[in-house]
Amino acid sequence: MTVVIGAALAMLGAAAALVVVRLFKGPSNLDRIIAAEILLVVVIAGVAIESARTRTTTYLPLLMILGLVGFVGGVAVTRFLSRDSDEPAAVVREATDGHTEGREHP
Repeated sequence: MTVVIGAALAMLGAAAALVVVRLFKGPSNLDRIIAAEILLVVVIAGVAIESARTRTTTYLPLLMILGLVGFVGGVAVTRFLSRDSDEPAAVVREATDGHTEGREHP
């Protein structure tokens, strides 16, 4: 069992190293956001392996909180960086065309 846990931790460490490289190098902000999300998943997997190694459930609330923070953080950052507008299509057309549908030019 310890060989399997050691191999799993080694693979998680290698994955974390590659993700950190992408986090710092990433050519765009989207690459950095995805790398941060993957790094959080690697941390969650590491905590889950530690929980399995010690055969205790005390880490489960931490896993739930990390998962929730990762989800909410990813959605918030993506929403912040999105270029989509919440305005209706007519308002967007007015801003680009200088008029709205249904109204004539003065």
